[in-house]
Amino acid sequence: MKKYQTTFNRCHAANVKPRIETRPKVKHSTPCAKPRMCIAGKFGTKIKLPLEFLEGRLYLPIIRVERI
Repeated sequence: MKKYQTTFNRCHAANVKPRIETRPKVKHSTPCAKPRMCIAGKFGTKIKLPLEFLEGRLYLPIIRVERI
């Protein structure tokens, strides 16, 4: 099995996928956090989080992440 794969579905684990960083001046030197994360896009990306509910049920939220 390759490094950083999940056991059950053989896809890359979530901790190695690129992330959206919303903080504009984040320090990337994090020696205690392994593996070091990749940034998808640029630092300070603005995002929109539209919130909907499945069939109007307040306990079943649908949250989407959209870049602005």
